[in-house]
Amino acid sequence: MATTPQANTLTVRSEHPGWRRAAVLYHPRITESRALADELAKTLTERGADARVLDAWQDDAIDRHLAEVDWAVALGGDGTMLRLARIAAPHGVPLIGVNFGRLGFLAELDPEQALEIVPRILEGNAQLDERLMLRCTAWIGDRCLEGLDAVNDVFVGRGMMSRPVRLDTAIDGAPLARIFADGLVVATQTGSTAYSLSAGGPVVAPTVDAMVLTPVVPHPVPVSSLVLHRTARVDITVHTDYDGILSVDGQHCHSLADGDRLRVECSPLRARFLRLGPPNIFYSSLMERLQRGKTTPGSRRAFDG
Repeated sequence: MATTPQANTLTVRSEHPGWRRAAVLYHPRITESRALADELAKTLTERGADARVLDAWQDDAIDRHLAEVDWAVALGGDGTMLRLARIAAPHGVPLIGVNFGRLGFLAELDPEQALEIVPRILEGNAQLDERLMLRCTAWIGDRCLEGLDAVNDVFVGRGMMSRPVRLDTAIDGAPLARIFADGLVVATQTGSTAYSLSAGGPVVAPTVDAMVLTPVVPHPVPVSSLVLHRTARVDITVHTDYDGILSVDGQHCHSLADGDRLRVECSPLRARFLRLGPPNIFYSSLMERLQRGKTTPGSRRAFDG
């Protein structure tokens, strides 16, 4: 069973020479993102840093370069941050995000703040925010998929057909229930403000290492949500007459069939983020960030990034 230390927030002495190498990652489909990336890299270089500008969609190139940097700034939305956090986790590289998306729970800085605030990492103290990640193992037909890591959540449920699936669910080896629903979300505290929240799950404080189990449109409603200890092991067996789906962070998907199984537990990796705001900024900005999702479809904030 995978275990991790408790979530923590550490002070990083960023002026140390070991924190001078930075990667600036821009979203290739947002013109303003590339322009700001070039400006940020220039500003960081002028202040003595080694700053590299990279396309945030070039996974292989990013993976190579992250082995050679101390921290990275990502210009996109929460979706961009999720992808990059998964790539950065094995390297232990923390990210700070500039939000070109909607909610900005992970990419917390606005573009207008970036040139002023991001260079402060080279000047003083930043907060290192470490978050629990999930690891999913899936037995699909005769294949075993291992090491499917998630920052936000793992979803298992129905595919194209609008028919509920039956999910035999056990926790730490003890049978919980056969959940008859559109699906089931297993989320981290980070993911508690994403799909799980929209399905009726609770918001979990970012400093609390926990797993949240939330059925999506259950029939009937056995329980709205369960908050589990970080060491919990969730086993799910799929029963369906149609195709099902396994989704990791809403970005990596696999088709499922009747009898396929998966296990979700704590990953040995940690997602790492740099924070420059006060430790209580999550609470002071929670409702404002949720309200961002109500902007009009044509606005910049409507882009998920």
